[in-house]
Amino acid sequence: MPSKLCAQSSPENIGFENGNFQNWKIYAGTIAIENNQNVVTMNEVPKPISGRHTIISNKNMVDPYGGFHLIPPSGGNYSVKLGNNVTGAQIDGISYLMTVPADRPEFTLTYQYAVVLEDPDHEPFEQPRFIARIKDVEKNEYIPCASFEYVATSSLPGFKKSAEYESVIYKDWSPVTINLSGYQGKQLLVEFISTDCSRGQHFGYAYIDINNVYGDLITGNTYCASADAVGLSGPGGYQTYNWYSADRTINYGSGQSINIKPKPADGSRILLDLVPYTGFGCPSTVSTVIHGIDYELKVLKKDVVCQDAEIDLLDAKYILNKSEGFTYLVYEDKDLSKLINSHVKITADKTFYIKSTNNKGCESVVPVDISVFDAANINTKNPEAVCYSESVDITNSALYMGNLEGISRSYFADEAATKIISDPQHINKTGRYFIRLSNQMGCSKIISIEVTVKDKPVLKVTNPKPVCIPLTVDITSAENFSGSDASFKYSFYKDRELSTLLTDPLHIDKPGTYYVKAINAEGCMVSNKIEVVINDLPVLQVKNPEAACYPDQVDITNPVLYIGSTENLKYSFFYDAALTNKVTSPKTIAKAGIYYIKAENDGGCFTTGKVQVNFNTAPVLVLHKPKAVFDNGFIDLTSSEITKGSSVFVKAGYFEDAYLKRPVADPTKVNKAGIYYISIQNESGCIASAPIEVDILPQPKIVVPTAFTPQKDTNNRLYPFLVSIQKLISFKVYNKWGILVYQSDSLANGGWDGQFKSQMQPLETFSWFAEGIDTFGGKFQSKGKTILIL
Repeated sequence: MPSKLCAQSSPENIGFENGNFQNWKIYAGTIAIENNQNVVTMNEVPKPISGRHTIISNKNMVDPYGGFHLIPPSGGNYSVKLGNNVTGAQIDGISYLMTVPADRPEFTLTYQYAVVLEDPDHEPFEQPRFIARIKDVEKNEYIPCASFEYVATSSLPGFKKSAEYESVIYKDWSPVTINLSGYQGKQLLVEFISTDCSRGQHFGYAYIDINNVYGDLITGNTYCASADAVGLSGPGGYQTYNWYSADRTINYGSGQSINIKPKPADGSRILLDLVPYTGFGCPSTVSTVIHGIDYELKVLKKDVVCQDAEIDLLDAKYILNKSEGFTYLVYEDKDLSKLINSHVKITADKTFYIKSTNNKGCESVVPVDISVFDAANINTKNPEAVCYSESVDITNSALYMGNLEGISRSYFADEAATKIISDPQHINKTGRYFIRLSNQMGCSKIISIEVTVKDKPVLKVTNPKPVCIPLTVDITSAENFSGSDASFKYSFYKDRELSTLLTDPLHIDKPGTYYVKAINAEGCMVSNKIEVVINDLPVLQVKNPEAACYPDQVDITNPVLYIGSTENLKYSFFYDAALTNKVTSPKTIAKAGIYYIKAENDGGCFTTGKVQVNFNTAPVLVLHKPKAVFDNGFIDLTSSEITKGSSVFVKAGYFEDAYLKRPVADPTKVNKAGIYYISIQNESGCIASAPIEVDILPQPKIVVPTAFTPQKDTNNRLYPFLVSIQKLISFKVYNKWGILVYQSDSLANGGWDGQFKSQMQPLETFSWFAEGIDTFGGKFQSKGKTILIL
């Protein structure tokens, strides 16, 4: 099979053989119809969606509709299921960006697919579908002969109807080989997409497996020299195949595979005309050259690798005469019973066996001996601890014990040796660092070294309290350095550079910034600044507040009342001029009169003043809740009935918030339920406000699910949901023949369980009719359809 050949290398994990979506992008979205066209709109998602982007690893599992295996017999160990049998107009997609090798003018891609689609009675553009396409990234165009769209219809080539589900069609695994010759060096985007129907009630999903290793379009051209015939096979997925000699004088036959006997002469060119199914590609002609071979596998007999090295035993380093047309497998036993992945991790000396086979039975088995080489035994000693302002040179050879001859060193911040240290000669942070030792054979060993950088000593400075002239400040006081290192020795300076000592730090008589240097018992130094504040007496200017509306309160702490005063003053308020009876709540003054103020600066200096408070009378507001209406009606908040009983006012306001900041757009036509606020204002400008509740009821509705699953744990009963319905009169369900299969006048029985006359009904669409009494006593009716899903 092409999936076993080595004619060209595979992009990593394009066949999902890592058991995940590595290197693939994942998409999800919803299908839509625009101008009678099917529009696929997807967005990339960060990780697979459970049940919609699924890696399949169990080769024994079969599809419930088609009965085929979920992994193709000729495929790898994994496949992908794209989508599911859940409806909802879902789109699920994946894409892989690959680059065609620049040295491959002839290049092919082979994938296998299987499709399961519901086939509803919809327009073609509304049907579920599976899309496989390849885009030329540079041109931003899809390649016509490499892009297919399988729309649900029983006439699709190779599709069958499900034996158990008449409305479901499926196609078993089918290979498709795409000729991408001429795209060498170009980036191609491989896309697979499955969609539900656009109406959202029918599903579609697909399985995909991409062959990991590509081969020629025609296989079997290489044969054992002793054979008397040659068997050739063309790529899968085409409608007709016709085989010819190079000059087309000989027609060898038709069909995907043929057996030519007697075999053509060695070096003969064979032509194959490929005709795809209508709408699924372009006709093309491919060719191959016939040649016989006597082959004996030659390998690198012995190799020495590093401990835990991962090697590829199918690499050209180990297979010295790899040939096209041969399959190469690796085994870990001479009986060839334990097949392993060609990429292996070497932890100890071991012999492996490589087997080469072509499709005509030419076979050769050769052992390969792999040995492990250990890195030199070198250790480190930890350097002495240094102060926070110093650094450690971990490249210093004195820190290493052992023979360093022929050993190179590189330095890292992590044990995995991924974070390179840019300056290992100046390590200034405590921690464990790692050195990779490498010898001339490329083997390496990771060792570690502990660096200790002493923490910066804690110097906490609390600025001394401000004082008033002519007092002085002692900046040496211990309370200024509370919480600092107890072993500090202090000295005091005029400048940041710590070059000019203060002659008398105990009696500072000028405000400003001074500096302290502190050295702890370990000899580590730190410095900081001290701010000294010496204040003048404050200036206090007072403006009386505007008269307030009772029962509002006056805030005599408002800074606006003291504009022109010294900044950053601390205010306190009193009932008496002697400042002995303190006002406990100066922000909420509720009584007219004179109050007294003490204004104090940070240095404790203060001055006094007084402020006059006056009040006006506020209006009385009485509100009456309006009657509720349905959401297609309106309530007039300006109605005089709502404010009946209030005192005389000159202005009214209607708001959405208690702060009266968001006016109601049209208070005469309110149709949204909630709390609103009404305010009135009298001639004195005083305002009173209060909340009022408005009830807007939703219009009556009887809602029934569009689908239910009577045999599942959830959504297993069909019953109506009532909105603004005070009583259910009747709920009836009819099958597609118009037969009444269920009725009820209450919800007490839990709804319809999907049975009629003790028989579970089939998967189909049922009609329902419901009648009830709404909140205001009116009769309400509703009807619709629902799908019973087994």
